[in-house]
Amino acid sequence: MVNFLLKRFAWGILVLLLVAVITFFLSRVVPADPAAFLAGQNASEATVQKIRAEYGLDRPLTEQFVSYMVGLSKGDLGQSIRTRRSVSTDLAQYLPATLELLLVSFTIYLIASFSLAVTAARHPGGFVDGAIRLLTMVGTGIPVFWLGMALQFMFFYKLHWLPIGARFPIRETAPPVVTGFLIIDSMLAGSPSALLGTLKHLALPALTIVINLLAVGTRLSRAALIQEQSRLYVRTARGKGLGPRVILYKHVLRNALSPILTATTMQFGYMISWVILVEVIFDWPGIGLYAYQSFQVFDYSPVIALAIVSTAGFVLINLLMDILYPIIDPRVQSVGS
Repeated sequence: MVNFLLKRFAWGILVLLLVAVITFFLSRVVPADPAAFLAGQNASEATVQKIRAEYGLDRPLTEQFVSYMVGLSKGDLGQSIRTRRSVSTDLAQYLPATLELLLVSFTIYLIASFSLAVTAARHPGGFVDGAIRLLTMVGTGIPVFWLGMALQFMFFYKLHWLPIGARFPIRETAPPVVTGFLIIDSMLAGSPSALLGTLKHLALPALTIVINLLAVGTRLSRAALIQEQSRLYVRTARGKGLGPRVILYKHVLRNALSPILTATTMQFGYMISWVILVEVIFDWPGIGLYAYQSFQVFDYSPVIALAIVSTAGFVLINLLMDILYPIIDPRVQSVGS
């Protein structure tokens, strides 16, 4: 098991390196000059050349690549031309907002998809099962940008229930920054009003992500539960007089956890991708909006950093799943050994 995890970790490092190399050269292919954007429309050529020299953009491409990779090996993600700060500093500022949105969305997604899958699996082929499958498919079929704007229109413009942008009410004082996660910081500050304001601002972005991804997780979890219910041990349990609830929650669910875990892991990876677009729609101050604003002025380093961070998230999630699989299902460990 240890050797297997070490191999997966090594492959993960290789994937990160490949992503860094590919995104570096792709960013240099774009026919634009970030120094010209930063200098302004009426800047002189001397000013543009000075900015190029300041950020090393005047050096040969191979020299820029070697310099970037050496810095990356030391944990240096480069410097942002737009913010004039190191990308690591910017990520430390914006990453908590993205992680908070991801974790809240994933928690809601887990509860909703699991509850719907269990309900559908208890009534396979019936009206409830069909209604759940139809509603989740409709949510997934709507483009995420349209869904986000529709929720904004309904809950902000029409009902005036929820805000549509930022992380916290502008007219209120945010809790002192301790962790960077406003939910936790509001609790630490002992401020129910700050916690309520934070949850209100989280509601629409998280709901947009959950609705758009709910169908896949629900359908895969439902299929895994229904497949397990057709096994011989379920028939034996029924013959012993065990009730449907006991069979489902005590026996079926445990054996179906592996495919369910696979489905939820896949969806968390998709959430990392969707969160960029959702942050732009809702003006959410995370790394997705940060990278989008950087891309608009062809600020290379933040875009490359986002690709590396996103890939690292995929690698870590898959590595975590490799650790959890043998714990959840001992048969995986026996096969691997």
